[in-house]
Amino acid sequence: MKTRKFAGIIALALATLTPGWSAQSRAGAPEPEESRLKSLVTRLASPEFEGRQGQGGEKAADYLVTQFRKLGAGPLFKDSFLQPIPAREPGKVQGRNVGAMVPGASPTLKDEWVIVSAHYDHLGVRRGTLYPGADDNASGVAMMLEVARCLADGTEKPQRSVMFLGFDLEEVGLFGSRYFVEHSPVPLDHVALFITADMIGRSLGGVCDRYVFVMGSEHVPAVRPWIEEAASRHPRLKAGLLGSDLLLLNRSDYGPFRARKVPYLFFSTGENPCYHTPQDVPETIDYPKLESISRVICDVARRATGDVAVPRWSSSPDNPLAEAVTIRDAMKSLYDNRETLQIGPTQVVLMSNTLRTLNAIIDRGAITASERAGVVSVARIILASVL
Repeated sequence: MKTRKFAGIIALALATLTPGWSAQSRAGAPEPEESRLKSLVTRLASPEFEGRQGQGGEKAADYLVTQFRKLGAGPLFKDSFLQPIPAREPGKVQGRNVGAMVPGASPTLKDEWVIVSAHYDHLGVRRGTLYPGADDNASGVAMMLEVARCLADGTEKPQRSVMFLGFDLEEVGLFGSRYFVEHSPVPLDHVALFITADMIGRSLGGVCDRYVFVMGSEHVPAVRPWIEEAASRHPRLKAGLLGSDLLLLNRSDYGPFRARKVPYLFFSTGENPCYHTPQDVPETIDYPKLESISRVICDVARRATGDVAVPRWSSSPDNPLAEAVTIRDAMKSLYDNRETLQIGPTQVVLMSNTLRTLNAIIDRGAITASERAGVVSVARIILASVL
C-alpha cells in the first residue's frame, strides 16, 4: 500500500513538472481490464477464427474493424480500416492490415503520431489441427484493443494523433508490417513512438513469471523513466530492459520500423512451452499479468501522446547495467528449472559460468562493451538451445 501511495505522489509531481503530460491515468481515467482482455483473447483464439489464417484471418480482420467502429475510432487508410497486402499474382490479395486512428487534440502536435500495434495472424489449421494462438498473438491484440478503448474513451484526448494497427502476415516474414512501412498513410518521420507487443500472456520458458521484456529503449533511452514509473504501479511485474540485438533476427513487427530508425518499444514475455503448438489456448493465459502489462503499455502510450517533447532516435545504442540484471535474472530462472526444462549439461555449465560473470559485473556496477558482447553471445546460445 505504501508503494502505491508513493508512486501516486511521484506521478503527481511529474505531471506538475512536465508540461503536456496529464496524470489522467492516476485520476480515474479508463485502464485495460482483465475481464475485457480475457473475453477478447477467448474470442480471437476460438475455432470461429480458424487460427486467424486464410478465411479465419479475414474474419479476424473484420472483427477488428467492428471493434474499432464500436470505439468510435476513425479509419486510418483514407475512408477504410483495411490496407490490402497484394500477392505476387496480379489482382490477388494475400493479407490485410487493419488500422484505426484517434486524431490529436493539439493544433501543434496533431501531425505527430504514436502507434500501438500487434499482429493478429497465426498459424491457422494444419492437417486438421487448430492452432489457436492465444498468446501468439491474441494477447497482444487484446492489449491493443483495450488501449484503444482507453485512449478513445478518455475525457482528456491525446495531444498527438494515435493509430492502432493490427498487422497481418507477421508469421510469414513480417510481410504486413513491411508492407505498411513502405505504404504508410503518414510520413514515418512524423511517428514519435511505435509500440508493439507479441506474446504478453505467459512467461519465458514458462518460469520467468515476473518478467515482461522491453526492447528498443537502447535507441530512445529517455523513455526508460516512463517504463519504470508505469511498471512501479504493479509490484508483481518486472519490466526488464533488453537490447534488440539479443535477437539475431528481427523477430516481430518492430523490425521494419527499427530499420527505418523509427523510435520503438517491443514488449514480450518471451517464448514458452506452448509456443507454436495447438496447446496455445486461452485457458493457459496469465490474465492478471496480461492486465498489468497492458496497463504499463497504456501508461507509456499516454505519456507519448501528451509530452511536449518526446525522445528522438539515437543511432548509438545505450545499453544500461539494468540489461545485465535482466539477463542475469532470466538466466537464473532457467538455470533453477534446468531439470524441468531438460537443459543439457553443456548448457548448464555455460549458464553457471555466465551467472558468475554477471554477478561480478552487477556488483561492480559497470559493464564493458566486450563483456556485454560475451554475455549477449551466451544468451543467444541459451535461447536457441533451451527454448
